[in-house]
Amino acid sequence: MPNSPSRSRLLFRLPVYSTALLAIALASTSVWSIHRGISDARERNALENRLPVQGRDDNYVSSNTCRSCHPSEHASWHATYHRTMTQAALPGQVAGAFDGTTVNAGGLAYRVYQDGNAYWAEMPDPEEMMYVVQGGKPLALPDIPRVRRRVVMSTGSHHYQTYWVTGDARYGSLLQTLPLVYLLGEGRWIPREAAFMHTPGDSTRLITQWNHHCINCHSTGAIPGLHGEGSEARFETRVSELGIACEACHGPGKDHIEAHRQPFRRYAQRMGNEPDPTIVNPARLDHRKSSQVCGQCHGVFIREGDAAMRYAREGDPYRPGADLEESRYLIFHPGPDAPPERQEDLQRNPDFFRERWWDDGAILAAGREYTGLAVSGCFTRGEVSCLSCHSMHASDPNDQLRRDRPGSSACIQCHSEARYTSEVSSHTQHSATSAGSDCMNCHMPHTTYALFSAIRSHQIASPRVAAGAGFGAPNACNLCHLDKPLGWTSDQLSLRYGHPAVELTEEEETVSAALLWMLRGHAAQRVILAWHAGWEAAREASGEDWLPPFQAQLLTDPYGAVRYVAHKNLQRLPGFSGFDFDFLAPPAAREEAVVRAVQHWNDTRPADLSRNGDHLLIDPQHGLDELRIRELLRRRDDRPVDIKE
Repeated sequence: MPNSPSRSRLLFRLPVYSTALLAIALASTSVWSIHRGISDARERNALENRLPVQGRDDNYVSSNTCRSCHPSEHASWHATYHRTMTQAALPGQVAGAFDGTTVNAGGLAYRVYQDGNAYWAEMPDPEEMMYVVQGGKPLALPDIPRVRRRVVMSTGSHHYQTYWVTGDARYGSLLQTLPLVYLLGEGRWIPREAAFMHTPGDSTRLITQWNHHCINCHSTGAIPGLHGEGSEARFETRVSELGIACEACHGPGKDHIEAHRQPFRRYAQRMGNEPDPTIVNPARLDHRKSSQVCGQCHGVFIREGDAAMRYAREGDPYRPGADLEESRYLIFHPGPDAPPERQEDLQRNPDFFRERWWDDGAILAAGREYTGLAVSGCFTRGEVSCLSCHSMHASDPNDQLRRDRPGSSACIQCHSEARYTSEVSSHTQHSATSAGSDCMNCHMPHTTYALFSAIRSHQIASPRVAAGAGFGAPNACNLCHLDKPLGWTSDQLSLRYGHPAVELTEEEETVSAALLWMLRGHAAQRVILAWHAGWEAAREASGEDWLPPFQAQLLTDPYGAVRYVAHKNLQRLPGFSGFDFDFLAPPAAREEAVVRAVQHWNDTRPADLSRNGDHLLIDPQHGLDELRIRELLRRRDDRPVDIKE
């Protein structure tokens, strides 16, 4: 068809009663075990033939080789979610219920089932679907032919898990996404597009290829392996190993292994205090290069021109300890006050920035922690690094925070003055034992989004009112004091810290900022506030008995992720722990849930609410100002929001 994108171009976008019975039982078991072992081995071999080739011919040796000399480090890494980021689709590693269930995603049906130890999906042909979605074929989505594809690999093991199926053999080892997500906590399949902050109705989330996109940060020693051009293009993909393993952070280990085959050499190295020149230890690097080890994945970057083609054919040339900027173009938000010459990237591709940053330049999308840290004064003027707070080997895998530096102790390594330590209340204007005196709550608020959750910003900064008065990141004060307007916050920051006054509208001066962000804000603001309504520190500071009817309004939000987060955190509020709601229910059921929630609040609210007043749209008799609530909802900012987590 004229002017249609070529397939090759789209590819890149892109018990026993007697001895006799016991003997029979053992014999039978032995025979069965042998047959089972043969069957399992065949199944594993069949699967491996469909996976990217694991193992490289150069200096990578794999984490199994590291274990013999570093058993404790290997064990602690093995317990992390980094290791299980990508796994082969084998029993014990697949969390999803492949039980014959049919799931609807984007108006299309996907049936997932298990045959022996193999996992399968009956689905619309993913290659054909790619061409349709990208505009390359005049074919309606329901008319896409159905195929049976083997599920060969998974991504994720903490909150949810996604899966990859074999691609068209013409393109080599290409893997396509199964556009479903399995929620581990709920034991439930959902459409892929419902798991992300993504513009409703946009089907492009259904199309993702692993080999040249996810491979970079979800495996170790990745080589996409693009061969040929045009219609002859195909992938022969290799990795050192699936998941994020030892050599992702320490670099290839072959030289290290060879140099330490002699026990005396190993002993001498361990007893000495000199760096080992045969391997990279991030803890021995300066704060910039040690953080760049994390930044190779936890940063915003692009590859262009020859660098992009070299990566597609040969893999990433970056090795831990090198300068990250030599292998890619790192991108930073210029900020709203930057001079015009620094605004060029932003003006050329504003959507790229809005998918990763708030409008004021704060990081919005999780997985970009290095990008936020790298523009923080603690990094640019000080020597804070990722390792100041995090550890792969001495931490809880849930957040990788170092066990030896809990809470604010990481901050007072540098900020050791009395006003930050023994006299902290003089600085924070909060009780020393309160959440308001936790450095991170003020300087690293939960304004970054991913995985149905708000996580801490790694762009270390002081609270500011001006950004949240527009469409920027909500400020830390109002994310804790949910009951206060921006005007109150501006006055407090001026009185306590000398901040200049901020020009605000009458509404911003007088109405709770949290309610404005919830009801009239854009989707990123709404999802962040939906999470904070359930945050313990905010509920303690703001009261919680007044929040349910406002949180309930988000149950009809156009974004599935907002509805999911709103419901989960509504259940943390008093009287709503058992409130039933399906965030994927039809619109009429969602509307009914809002009515049901508000009525339940009216019927069960305490005689004396902890907070009320015009600023909370609640009158002294505890009645809701429904007219103003509807007006704020009518003015909701419905700009498209896509967060590239």
